[in-house]
Amino acid sequence: MKNLKELLKTLKDEDIAENEVEVYADSVKQALELASRDLGVDISELDYQILEKGTSGLLGIGRQPYKVLVRPIKVEEEEDLTAIEQKLHAVPEVDLKVQDVARNVDGSAKIRITKTGIWLTVTPPKGGGRRVDLSDVSNRIYSLRIQNADLAKMEKEIKHPSGRPVKIGEWIPNPEYDGSMTVEITDDEMKAYVHFVPPRFCGRHMDVDDVIEALKRSGVVTGIKEQKIAEYLDRMDYSQPLLAAEGTPPRHGKDAYIDYKVRIDKSGIQLEEDEKGRVDFKDLDLLENVVVGQVLAVKVPAEEGVPGRTITNRIMPARSGKDIQIKYGKGTILSQDGTELTAEINGQVVYQNGKLSVEPVYVVKGDVSTETGNIVFLGSVIVSGSVQDNFVVKAAGNIEVKGTVQKANLEAEGDIIIRQGIMGREGAKIESTGGSIIAKFIQTANVLAEKDVIVAEGIVHSNVDAGNRIICNGRRARIVGGLIRAGEEVNSKYIGSDSFTKTTVRVGMNPKVLQQLNELEESKRSINEEFDRVRKDVTTLTVQKNNSGGHLPKDREELLGKLVAQKQKMEQRLNEINLSLEELKAYLTMLEQKGKVCIEKSIFPGVEIYIKDKRFNVKDPYSYVKFSLEGTDIRLSEYEPPDLGEAQKLIARRRR
Repeated sequence: MKNLKELLKTLKDEDIAENEVEVYADSVKQALELASRDLGVDISELDYQILEKGTSGLLGIGRQPYKVLVRPIKVEEEEDLTAIEQKLHAVPEVDLKVQDVARNVDGSAKIRITKTGIWLTVTPPKGGGRRVDLSDVSNRIYSLRIQNADLAKMEKEIKHPSGRPVKIGEWIPNPEYDGSMTVEITDDEMKAYVHFVPPRFCGRHMDVDDVIEALKRSGVVTGIKEQKIAEYLDRMDYSQPLLAAEGTPPRHGKDAYIDYKVRIDKSGIQLEEDEKGRVDFKDLDLLENVVVGQVLAVKVPAEEGVPGRTITNRIMPARSGKDIQIKYGKGTILSQDGTELTAEINGQVVYQNGKLSVEPVYVVKGDVSTETGNIVFLGSVIVSGSVQDNFVVKAAGNIEVKGTVQKANLEAEGDIIIRQGIMGREGAKIESTGGSIIAKFIQTANVLAEKDVIVAEGIVHSNVDAGNRIICNGRRARIVGGLIRAGEEVNSKYIGSDSFTKTTVRVGMNPKVLQQLNELEESKRSINEEFDRVRKDVTTLTVQKNNSGGHLPKDREELLGKLVAQKQKMEQRLNEINLSLEELKAYLTMLEQKGKVCIEKSIFPGVEIYIKDKRFNVKDPYSYVKFSLEGTDIRLSEYEPPDLGEAQKLIARRRR
């Protein structure tokens, strides 16, 4: 085989003859700079031949310029010599399977020049890959213009490649060809990048010590990545800058938080039906009982911050996490270090105003009737039977009735759960002042809830108020007749009936505020009627007094005095009512709460919908629709199902 070095020289001479230029200059360096501008080629990509060596003369007399032949280097310095040899010998391509290509890896050779010498690393092939040939390395040595390589060591390493660097010569300093670098430190002093200019020909590459010394000269004290620097320099790929040093950012401490071991969020109730449309309340388990000594909450302490450090050794302070205290109520015990809350008694967990309490549970075995009398309890009440007519149950916690509620009065600060529904007969009043009400059905009753009212089968001819939502989500759930008011949303399968039953639905205003507004309006109307009567009586007596010369019988005079005083009090009361009405109306105007009414199946004529102060009279049936306020008008859009939160997942998990 013809020597690859000779072929390469011939190839270069034939390819670039027409691009070479002769340059006259005072030095070789100046000649290369002039040729670079003329050919539009970087100096590192030029080869040259000195045709005539110049002289400086004596005091400038007899000076002779250099005559230099300059040509571009067509073959890239980093080009794989194996590929060049294959081109010269027209090696045909081989059709290999993918798995064969993966197993067959050619050997490779790398030459690195440092201050410690010229180092050759030969990597042996894998599988059926091609071995590195002596001509490969010889031509690489030639292209780098290395003249002092030890050929014997080269040949030995090529025949028996170790994959480790082997010294094949001493480094001869040549600053003109050596690589260089610059250090860039970011403004926050957290990172230092090194930008390299690669060496040309036999110029030396930077060593790890060179980089570290340059970093220290630039003020870098800590965070130097010696391993990363060594790996970067070993690759000899300078296309991207090297992240050579990096500071340690401060780590701010996490805030303390309370890990509750009991459920504190009971919003979003999912009532599930079986294939026959029946609702099963047994698996809801909304009332959570605890026993003495049970852990209710644990405080996870705040973390201390860890200061950071810049590469210039400047300390960066860290913020420590904020502390928090466990809030607790009666029936609980807080540990001495304030990190653990446990139950002091057996009872029902109540979470209100950010604190946990354990309320004792009072269980009624049977009905609330003449045998039990009315029940007023400072905890939670569970009624195993029903609540009969005209009885009262009041609780500071929750109320759960496993039967029905007749024409009775129930009041609780927590949730009220009525598993078999309410048969109110226009006399029942069910009120939750701080929670939600859940029932199978509501019929001819008055129901008020601070949060949600959730019903499985339906609401019939009842007055129902909810601060947040009223949801009828059973298979046959419908709202028919009565007054339905919710602060945010009313959502049902059906609203109204095909017999055009009058049903009023109002959303967008808190029912308590509306109730207060109605009561003030009613008081104003009543006082105005009484005021007109008193005013007429005062006028009559005053006329009689004037006609009788300013005198009236004693009893009539006393009556006139009482009526005048009464009139003044009524005027003062009317002024107070008018002021309260103005404040309430201003408050309602400021509310951003718009509200929505959603119907999954059908809404029938006879239903009146109010969203804030806007009215929509349903004259035609609609299906799968949502009523909402857009601007100043009520608009219709596609039905939106109720958001019941994580309750469904909770129920599924409890069933498992």
